[in-house]
Amino acid sequence: MKKIVFAGGGTAGHVMPNLAVIGTLGNKYDCVYIGADGMEEDICEKRGIPFFKIDAVKLRRDAFFKNFAVPFKLHSCVADARKTLEKIKPDLVFSKGGYAALPVVLAAKRLGIPVLAHESDMTPGIVTKLSKRRAERILCAFEPCAARFKNGEYVGTPLDKRLYSGRKPSVSGKKPTLLVMGGSSGAAALNEAVCAALPALSDAFDVVHITGKNKSGATARQGYTRMPYCNDMPGLYSSVDVAVTRGGANSLAELIALGIPALCVPLEKASRGDQIQNAEYFKQKGAIAVLREHELDRLSAAVRELYAERGKYKEAMRKIKIDGTARICEIIEETLNNTKSQIIR
Repeated sequence: MKKIVFAGGGTAGHVMPNLAVIGTLGNKYDCVYIGADGMEEDICEKRGIPFFKIDAVKLRRDAFFKNFAVPFKLHSCVADARKTLEKIKPDLVFSKGGYAALPVVLAAKRLGIPVLAHESDMTPGIVTKLSKRRAERILCAFEPCAARFKNGEYVGTPLDKRLYSGRKPSVSGKKPTLLVMGGSSGAAALNEAVCAALPALSDAFDVVHITGKNKSGATARQGYTRMPYCNDMPGLYSSVDVAVTRGGANSLAELIALGIPALCVPLEKASRGDQIQNAEYFKQKGAIAVLREHELDRLSAAVRELYAERGKYKEAMRKIKIDGTARICEIIEETLNNTKSQIIR
């Protein structure tokens, strides 16, 4: 059985797409995961996916001068990744980006292991940029991103097949359900806005609030459920009528694939601007509504408008081909059949 290494981590946006592909290919290939000190180790352990931990170094947007040491640290991280790959002896590396993937991609190239990379955002992150000459193909969730690479291909986003599990009644069965989520690490500004708007929101909706780990939400009350993280997003999505989300590409793709009207509040600080670009792309297609951070005092009104016009958004979402899982798996199999790892077994 051929072996595939999946690399990437730090946030759910890098981890969950990898798991979606593993969920489709896991019965045909030996799938293992290489990550660092992010959430990926815990998730892989719970799902029974073999996990190998390596050292990885992260670029800091908020601390420029600390980045001068990155090249020296990266050298040792690549050496660590190389030892791990020599132990695993994979036939292919699939990189989902993030700081945990870079040492694996660089080490794989030196060992002659074929690499495929996937980029979820409108514009490529630094790991994808550094992977372009080391990867067989750069697979992209957005057409404009694919056009940036000679070896780019628009494929869509890998999505967990369990997402399509069917509808369930809303939380109370009386009011529509509103899901608010700020990404796997939470969003303080969004959480604060939800707390301020909760009296008005809970009048019209059953509110389910994913705060992020170690982040606060409102005091528990009837019609309001809060949780730091949800381990069963397919189950939760199945009862949701409308959502408020950050602009992470994976979250937007899941909501669009499921036809859940969404109000997007893209992250603006501590970001390269990718969430704003993702949001504007889908807004132009009429698929989502967008509320900028300086407009969060309008949150309740914006959610009510979204719900009132939900039919319009559902119609626009139906026209978007967002789920790229099948095509990504085809490309992985094509690459495995057409190339051969040079690593000695």
